[in-house]
Amino acid sequence: MIRGQKGETMRTTIFLGLSLLILGCATTGTMSNDADAYIRAAGPRFITAFNAGNADALSSFYADDAVMLAPNQPIAQGPAAIRTAYSGFFTAMHPTLNFAPDRIVQSGDYAYEYGHYTTTSSSGNDQGNYVTVWHRQSNGDWKIVADSNNSSMPMAAMH
Repeated sequence: MIRGQKGETMRTTIFLGLSLLILGCATTGTMSNDADAYIRAAGPRFITAFNAGNADALSSFYADDAVMLAPNQPIAQGPAAIRTAYSGFFTAMHPTLNFAPDRIVQSGDYAYEYGHYTTTSSSGNDQGNYVTVWHRQSNGDWKIVADSNNSSMPMAAMH
């Protein structure tokens, strides 16, 4: 009988240990607000850099393998191309930006956010939506790996 109880206790201990390990792993990937806090804190810095026309500061938000998909533009791949795309946009339109995430979701070392934005520029006002994918880097920082936005305004021929 003692032998049976010892075996049962051992199985229960192993089961509980594995259950806590599995629960801990699941919680880390799906319940952590690590990305949420980082991304929300990055937003005002991004807006400040954008509104100052600082393409260098903006490109620092992007990972080395990042892509930016802007309307009516070719894909910008990597921070140098992204910096160039922002520089051209700033020179041509002198925009200001405001945005807010509607949702941020983290899964392990990746997170995505989507939200809405407004811009004011020399060519008029715009409002729309965006989606951004972030990746946690080896140093713990989060960098953008994919960024895209689209206008909610009707095309000129549509209104």
